[in-house]
Amino acid sequence: MPRTTGGENMAGTGRALKSSTDYMRDMRQRLKEAGLVKREFWIRPENTDALRGIEKALRQPFLGTRIKLEDFMTENANWTIDSLHKALGDLDLVTEGRIELSLCDTTEHGIRLTLCEFGDLPVYLAVVGDQILADTTLIEVSRVKDTAAFNDVVLRSRDLFPLSAVGIETLADGQEVYCLFGALSAASSLTVIVQEILTLADNVIRAAEAFDDHFID
Repeated sequence: MPRTTGGENMAGTGRALKSSTDYMRDMRQRLKEAGLVKREFWIRPENTDALRGIEKALRQPFLGTRIKLEDFMTENANWTIDSLHKALGDLDLVTEGRIELSLCDTTEHGIRLTLCEFGDLPVYLAVVGDQILADTTLIEVSRVKDTAAFNDVVLRSRDLFPLSAVGIETLADGQEVYCLFGALSAASSLTVIVQEILTLADNVIRAAEAFDDHFID
């Protein structure tokens, strides 16, 4: 991913690296400040993905404009970083300031998206051959109480986080972090790419909640 090769990380900015629990707290605070309330639901497991979509729709004003994810792709055409950056920049999510978009200033060209509604969670995109890779940091390895126990739990949790996997990545400053990542075809529609980004962000928040007992505060 682009952030591993050219210093596109918090350590290079002089600011402390935020953990997934920090993003989770920030996201919850912003949801509260927006007037949203938390409700608990009991549903059948096969309806989990449908509920996530409903939840996102219900965060919008009752008479407000729905999020429109336009399909800018033509069939069998692969995205490049430049074309993907331009198409993402035209989305309502970006023009309305809910996602901040920038190109990574690294030796490996990529895109950084800051998801404001997820506590300013950064998600990184790269186009590698016929694939688009997306990833975000879950927690620093040094902040895991027992890595062997944590790895065992993670390896048994793949059903908890659809479209995402967990791995260990080394940042430009040598720090090792657990990250959530996903991959999809470089010919995917813009709608599918945005779904991957939002699902990845949702998954890292859910992972922070599910694994909180394994993290050092």
